[in-house]
Amino acid sequence: MEVKQLYITPCDVQIQRRFFSRRDDDFFQRRPSIKSYSCLASFNISFRGTHVGDGVMTSWRSLLFSTSLLLVVTCLGSRPSCAHAADDVSDKETAVGNACCDVERADDVWLISTRHLGCPSWDKASEIDVYVEHYSGKGVGWIDTSLDEYLGSSDPAQPTMIYVHGNQISRTEAIRRAWHVRNAVLGGSQIAPIRLVIWVWPSDKVHGCVHDARVKAARTNREAHYFAWFLSQLDAATPLSILSYSFGCRVTTGALHLLGGGELSGQPLPLAPSNPLRSVRVALLAAALHNHWLQPGARHERALPLMDRLLVQYNSCDPILQRYRLIEKHARPAALGYTGMYVDDPLGVRIEQRDVCCVVGKSHREARYINSPVLMHQIRDVFFGD
Repeated sequence: MEVKQLYITPCDVQIQRRFFSRRDDDFFQRRPSIKSYSCLASFNISFRGTHVGDGVMTSWRSLLFSTSLLLVVTCLGSRPSCAHAADDVSDKETAVGNACCDVERADDVWLISTRHLGCPSWDKASEIDVYVEHYSGKGVGWIDTSLDEYLGSSDPAQPTMIYVHGNQISRTEAIRRAWHVRNAVLGGSQIAPIRLVIWVWPSDKVHGCVHDARVKAARTNREAHYFAWFLSQLDAATPLSILSYSFGCRVTTGALHLLGGGELSGQPLPLAPSNPLRSVRVALLAAALHNHWLQPGARHERALPLMDRLLVQYNSCDPILQRYRLIEKHARPAALGYTGMYVDDPLGVRIEQRDVCCVVGKSHREARYINSPVLMHQIRDVFFGD
């Protein structure tokens, strides 16, 4: 006698409904053993008979469907409560909660873009032709200007906060997110006006998810050279903080590594900065770089000595960074934004780490970070605290 089994899981409700819609009396004459499994319970239902009428078949179908539905609800209820709660809150709803932070400030806002640049060529000149814009307020908007204008109008006493966006972000979207970050970090505080710099790099989408990630990972080395050169032009006395997200974190730590005398792709900065940065405060959100790269002897090892304080907000529930291992063909690296980093006392840097799974949930969306007053308060404390 042939015995058939049907495994019913919470994801197979539609499958079993289609299966039991078959009017195959001969199947039921073979005494099948129908099993339904879940994370908390298992049921074994068997029956025999020579003929099953439509009414009996309907009753069995209803019983099995009700049992599976109950198991689905039970399994969902067994998920971590913090991650479940975060998933239930939409970005639109949390944005409404942050509307109070969208206030007028007298910050000096600049945009610096490298989207038009190719690979750096240091043989021709020691300068980079970055594209610079200045925001002149409502009614005027963005005005094209130059890097000389930016440097000439700087005040060493005025704090500078730089925002470096992540992957697949357009110029317009980068501005919108930077504005949201500025409002979330500073909107409800009494901090004096700052200089906000929006660093825009070429991160447009490339066909294929894995291919896109590998292309952008390689591109961050080039971008780190540009960013390091820009940072080398700033007044060393300027209080500087950098907030970066996802692949933007890779650009940030790579640039600081170059400023510290390191190399990327076998190439250092062409000229050592005449006034090296004294200290930088850095916040890395969902960092898409290897979790050991900041350690001594690793790829970005010279970045930490330039930091005064470092905040790492990582998410152990992040479904995108969980697959970060695919970024290399012959290795299985783990992302800093997924596991956090091993902190050794001799590193000499004040490092703070937060697993934000209970706040962000199973998501890699930047809005989940920005829309959290708790996470933004941590950044404000690191950037502008004592």
